[in-house]
Amino acid sequence: MNEEYEMEELADLAIEELREFIDTEKQLVQEEHEFLSKLQSCDYIIGHLDERIPDNMTYLHELNRNTAEKLVEIRELIESGTLNELRVLKEEEQILQQLRGNVEHRNWRAVRKNIDLQTREEEQIVRLEKRELRDLHSKFIDLMKLMKRSKLKSAMEENLTIKKEKDEYEKLEEYYFLQLYKFVRAYERIFRHLWRKDLVLSKKIRRDSKRIS
Repeated sequence: MNEEYEMEELADLAIEELREFIDTEKQLVQEEHEFLSKLQSCDYIIGHLDERIPDNMTYLHELNRNTAEKLVEIRELIESGTLNELRVLKEEEQILQQLRGNVEHRNWRAVRKNIDLQTREEEQIVRLEKRELRDLHSKFIDLMKLMKRSKLKSAMEENLTIKKEKDEYEKLEEYYFLQLYKFVRAYERIFRHLWRKDLVLSKKIRRDSKRIS
């Protein structure tokens, strides 16, 4: 490893950890996880890109800085308490029994911690509301658009469903940006599917209520 890149090993470990929980090529959840820690892992990739990108490539430094700012916006949304301790967990069995047909990411749910505002002690895990899922999804849409408008557009239009190893890239700046983009792209799809899934559940509950009444 080139010694001038102090954060390269940390960036590689962060990418490896992200892939343990998210299949960034198929854009699927693989394991239950706490969302904020995965988001924070991206800091190592951002930091390594900052030290790796040559000084004269100002457009890449700008892209890296703008990407970091968007990731901070998402983190602030989570840390503000609105989405306190957001986690992606296995779906409850009773919900799975209600779902029929091709509902993508049907086996997963996004939850947050709900703290009783009066006692500040009572806590419970609650599902994210449609509005919360929509807000999160819109943040990832914005970040995807930002990255796709960059001069790395051609690299991002390659077949991203195929996993390419680091040593297959001639320009490692592209490799690290693409890992970030795949992460963002995967969560855009995941939150979009969970939002749509919540709509399906809401419609089913309304239909069932009408039958009972």
